Amino acid sequence: MTKSPLVVLLLIIVGVQAVVLGRQMWPAAQKAEKQAVVSKTSAVQIERIPGSDAKRLTLSAKAAQRLDIQTANVREQQVARRRMVPGEVIALAPGTAASRVAAPAGNNPAASATRLTAGMPVTPDRTGAAIVRIQVTDDIKTFARGQALVFASGNATTGLQANPTDPPGGTDARSADKAVYYSVEGAKLTVGDRVRVAFSMASSDNARKVVPVAAVLYSATGASWVYTTSEPLVFVRHPVKIDFVEGDLAVLTEGPSNGASVVTVGAMELWGSEFYVGH
Repeated sequence: MTKSPLVVLLLIIVGVQAVVLGRQMWPAAQKAEKQAVVSKTSAVQIERIPGSDAKRLTLSAKAAQRLDIQTANVREQQVARRRMVPGEVIALAPGTAASRVAAPAGNNPAASATRLTAGMPVTPDRTGAAIVRIQVTDDIKTFARGQALVFASGNATTGLQANPTDPPGGTDARSADKAVYYSVEGAKLTVGDRVRVAFSMASSDNARKVVPVAAVLYSATGASWVYTTSEPLVFVRHPVKIDFVEGDLAVLTEGPSNGASVVTVGAMELWGSEFYVGH
């Protein structure tokens, strides 16, 4: 069906008006979008630092309060580096409680029958002292041969004091030369148990720069960082190199100067602001 010239003219007029109206509304839409972005990011201002990949983050007071930002100081502390090595319980010390394991109760299910292992005398009112054997390797020779800590299976945080001792009776000289032996009290261990033994590495100066582990962030490439703050509400990412971790402390080989303030609570949120909101 052929359209009349009048209908065609009306369609052209409507199309032109739509284009004009769209052009008029486009700047307003852009402005609204920018305002929405600003409203989302106004809690943090992000500035590039010349010559650095890090940026300077300035939080609003309200944002800092919402994140509950907390800090701690970089400091030097005496830290004895530990080296964990595997060990095995090979005997119970004479005169202490022998290990007990469940034995069949026969026709009396209520019976609390036990049998003794390790062939040692039983002293029921004492906790057994275990003898732990550690195989000697070249690196173990560099560790202190004094006291050590023994960590039993399932006990990753609290070690039991252990002291050097002689090999158990009947150990041949060749075997004795290939191992060191420690006695640990109160471990409630049984013969054959596998344990971890922590040696303190010998050092003439154990004063090391440390920060709380909670302050350290890791990038996808394995680089480690902390956020420092030298003025209220302003935070800057600073690279660190970690030698080892001892408890809740990260021992650094490189990092901020002593006394610098690092973020321990809220660091992950700062990271998110720098890498996601800021892009």
